[in-house]
Parts: sequence; C-alpha cells; structure tokens
Amino acid sequence: MRFKALGAVAALILVSAAFAAVIATRVQAQGYATNETNHRLDFQLSGLHVNNNGNHRYIGQGSFAWSANGRTQAVRIRTISSISVDESDDARVITVSGTGQLGRWGFAPSRHSNNLVQGNFTATFTDRFEGNDTVQFWFSSGSGLNAFQYNFSGAVQSGALNVQQWTVNP
Repeated sequence: MRFKALGAVAALILVSAAFAAVIATRVQAQGYATNETNHRLDFQLSGLHVNNNGNHRYIGQGSFAWSANGRTQAVRIRTISSISVDESDDARVITVSGTGQLGRWGFAPSRHSNNLVQGNFTATFTDRFEGNDTVQFWFSSGSGLNAFQYNFSGAVQSGALNVQQWTVNP
C-alpha cells in the first residue's frame, strides 16, 4: 500500500512540474520628475523578474540623478532584489528595490568600486490611468556620521513607463 501512495504522490509532483509556468515581468522607465520645491530627479531603469516555479531571478540596470547644494549626485543600480506590479481600477504601481552605488559628483562608474558608498534603494512609480503620474525614490546607506539618506517624491514631467508580463509554459 505504501508504494502505491508514494507512486501517486510522485506522479502528482511530476504532473504539477510539467505544467509549471515561467512568469516574466519586464519594467522599463525613463524620464524626469519634479517636486513642490522644483527639485528634479532624472531616472532610467530597466529590470526583469523571472519566476520559474518559485525560483526568483532579478536582472537590471539604471540610475537616478539629482542636484543638491549645487552638486549632481547619482545612484547607479548595482543589483535588483525585488520587482512588484500592483494594478487597481485607477493606477498601476511598480516598485523596484535593490542596492546601488552613490556617485557624489555625478554618475558612479559602471563597474563596481569598493571606494563608493553602497546602500539600499526603493523606487515606486505610480502610473495613473487618469491624472498625474508620480515617482517616489529613497536611498539610504551607512550609519552614524557616515550615513546618507535621500528621499524624493514628485510628479513625472516627461517620461515613459513600460510594463510587460508574459507566461511561458515549458
């Protein structure tokens, strides 16, 4: 009796694995936004999330740039750790999180450098079907005297946001 039960469980696992789908989500965003005090955030992002039967993989690149105290600062994406897309009746909200490198006088080099400040970022794009689109960006690194934080929330003035999702059955 045990062999038959184990055989049924094994067959069920094989059948469910045979019908498992690979779900891919691609996010592309490019443009700039301004806030109430007319500060500007430039953004460019290209990210891919692949969900293969619960195994998640994230690939991406991009950067966020702003001016503070007369100097350009920027975060170049090093790794992406999550991409989520939530859709309601009036908007699509895309949230991308990961680690980035801060370049204090312009864009950080494309290659990883241990001399640069590394921290966590979260970018949330709200694509409203009716009304103004918005961007929220947060970057934080270090602690104590070496800590650096930057927050931005503003309306998209010019840009493009593209989200594609597809399913591949093996």
